[in-house]
Amino acid sequence: MLAHCPIHDIDFENQPGGTRFYEHCPECQKEAKAREVSRELERVNENMAAELKAMNIEPEYRHATLGNFYAATSELKKNVEQVQKLIEGKIRELVMIGKNGTGKTHLAVAAVKDFRGKIFSMYEISTRIRSTYTQRAKEDELSVVDELARTPLLVIDEIGRTKGSGAELDWLSYIIDKRHVRNIPTILISNKHLKKNCPEGGCLNCFDNYIGEDVMSRLFEDGLVLHFSGDDYRKKKAGARLAKEHV
Repeated sequence: MLAHCPIHDIDFENQPGGTRFYEHCPECQKEAKAREVSRELERVNENMAAELKAMNIEPEYRHATLGNFYAATSELKKNVEQVQKLIEGKIRELVMIGKNGTGKTHLAVAAVKDFRGKIFSMYEISTRIRSTYTQRAKEDELSVVDELARTPLLVIDEIGRTKGSGAELDWLSYIIDKRHVRNIPTILISNKHLKKNCPEGGCLNCFDNYIGEDVMSRLFEDGLVLHFSGDDYRKKKAGARLAKEHV
């Protein structure tokens, strides 16, 4: 029996049992399927966004994985291997040292996703803890540092961007010590350099100034330092895009 779809203005072979005479229209079915796929994709994206927010991952690193990391040098290839070892449980702590745009956060975020851990800048941690001192605080200092000490994988980014006060050193010492004795992985990221590599024998840009000797000792007991040298990849990418736009 032929039926006619007034929406698409086509005739088609109707099938019995339909509640509407044109519900078996092939074009209507295609559109219904497309809407279903679109709704499912929207749900997936919403779930992904919620997961990224829970891990404190910024949109820039939404798709960051070890597989899509651009390891242009032997140094970077080695760094990818070491992060993979951390994911496999063969390494407990990593310190990532290097300039902006050299891939530190990308690799760290890839590990965070695998562990369902969290990544915070030192400023975010400092601000959150200091906010517990106010009268309207919804959490206390101990609950914050205890949460950070228990996260499956904790990444602390931008160490050295804050003042490195005595209070910050105390927080870091407590958090890293607890994670160390509990055998929970930790990654620290900084744009500073190690004191042993400082041409001045020690300066304000030495990483050591911002974490303290006790923390350094724990980190190097069974951890590794990964160096990220080379050009700023983000600047190169932006430059290439601009050049392409002007062609």
